[in-house]
Amino acid sequence: MRKCADNHEPENMITAKTILYVEDDPVVLMAYRHRLEREGYSVESAKDGLEAMKILLRLAPDLVVLDLMLPKFDGAEVLKFIQANPRLKTVPVIILSTNSIVDADEEYVLEGATRRLIKDHCTFPMLLEAVQNSLAETPARDNALPESQADNGLPKKLEKTAA
Repeated sequence: MRKCADNHEPENMITAKTILYVEDDPVVLMAYRHRLEREGYSVESAKDGLEAMKILLRLAPDLVVLDLMLPKFDGAEVLKFIQANPRLKTVPVIILSTNSIVDADEEYVLEGATRRLIKDHCTFPMLLEAVQNSLAETPARDNALPESQADNGLPKKLEKTAA
């Protein structure tokens, strides 16, 4: 964010919305990340489900773009993690994946997503519109994690994997 000559932030400057983009394909991630940043968003990225959950422990983004087919923990598990955390459960989630969900028993999990887009049919303008609409429908929040909670919250299953 730019500052004025007197080192204060201008009153009319808006802090960039933070998006956590979870995608294991580095080409897709880089392309969409750069385009979202050019649109004025701050983008954090994660290449797998475990990395996404670790980021979510320290940061509550304004929005999550989530692939379902991820290494370590799949997107459905990341979505369950978000829904189970009181600090994160209001964060809008856009699922952007090549397919819906592998296990039909897990289909109910996807109901927690704000929007669902299929990669093969999704263009950047379509994703940008979904991001803008999802953010417009969500009240503003503070995305910083209180320091007292910064080192807890990993499910037991994650603690073993993270070690």
